[in-house]
Amino acid sequence: MAFAVVDFETTGILPSYRHRVVEIGVTHVEDDGTITARWETLVNPERDLGPQNIHGICAADILDAPVFTDIAAEFADLLRGRVFAAHNATFDLRFLHAEFERAGYWLHADTPSVCTMALGSSFGLGASCSLAHACATCSIEPGRSHSAGSDSYATAQLLAHYQRTSSTWPGWAEYWQRTAETGRAHEYPMGRRTSATAKPRSTAYVAPASFLERISTESVRDAVDGAAAQYTALLDRCLLDGIISVSEGAQLGSVATELGLTRTAVHRIHRDYFVELERRAWSDGVLTENEKADLRAVGALLQLDDDDIAAAVDDVRPEVDAPASEAFALVTGDLIVLTGDMVRPREVWEAELRDRGYLPHPTVTKKVKLVVAADPDSLSGKAKKARDYGIPIVSEDGLAKLLER
Repeated sequence: MAFAVVDFETTGILPSYRHRVVEIGVTHVEDDGTITARWETLVNPERDLGPQNIHGICAADILDAPVFTDIAAEFADLLRGRVFAAHNATFDLRFLHAEFERAGYWLHADTPSVCTMALGSSFGLGASCSLAHACATCSIEPGRSHSAGSDSYATAQLLAHYQRTSSTWPGWAEYWQRTAETGRAHEYPMGRRTSATAKPRSTAYVAPASFLERISTESVRDAVDGAAAQYTALLDRCLLDGIISVSEGAQLGSVATELGLTRTAVHRIHRDYFVELERRAWSDGVLTENEKADLRAVGALLQLDDDDIAAAVDDVRPEVDAPASEAFALVTGDLIVLTGDMVRPREVWEAELRDRGYLPHPTVTKKVKLVVAADPDSLSGKAKKARDYGIPIVSEDGLAKLLER
């Protein structure tokens, strides 16, 4: 009477709308209710992550996570010979079938399953009781909500509780036995395992102290002509919103290597760029506290010396004859694309942009001036195309700052 208790975190609720799995949790429960194994992994859905405020997964977490195809065979092995179980099994089965089908695996439409939510009606909880409420009622620690590993483990404990509670009830021994037999007889697809490994949420991506660590300290090739200017232009785009996302950091490191720039050379470019930022801030004759805060933040991101940062915010205007270079600025008629599930409703952003004379645009073309993403590391098609075209991507906060200028 072995069970594989599964939970999925997803980008939405309808696989027919291209919603995808972003995390899988599997817990094995044996016939005596003993939990014998746990497995979980983040999954790269190759699209935006949907309501990140619900599942709490950021794009940076899944940039190096396996895609479903890469772990499909291992996942199927974890299900084989066991009864599929979940809390709201109908939901999880929809995604189970959709993901296996997308990966090129055939899966029988009538997958035998046990739903702990539906079973709740037989245990005084009602037929649509939430997992959190069921766990609280049965004195089970629910763990972290909307984490596939935690929810799978909590559901497994709930299932074991139902088994123990009903062991002496008339007809229930037969129910569990019949369920077990259908589960053991069900065939899951066989596949060849890949070299991809599971990536639990606990090992989610932790960015290095600085993207500079990705840049070689030794010269690996001769610097190309105009390398400093090309790198500076990219750095300027990346820093529009005052942060360097994981994707932007990786891009800066990759471009520096392609241009033949060493870490020492990049550090010099950063110092020169920082001086230029100071000149821009002074272009109106005043260095405000907000501008000082922005300079300190950028200086830290660029790993500049404390003395360099202090000199930039000391209320002493730099004495340079040449005018400061033009900073990025939005102008009337600019096309702006929004992507992702934003904190502020998208229609509100679009209305404000129109009021200010900008044009919200549905797709990314080379004429687009700016892309605003709910998550700057977004894997949405719009964000991917923006990176290909060299169009700046900023967060909602970044857009707000640009609109204040």
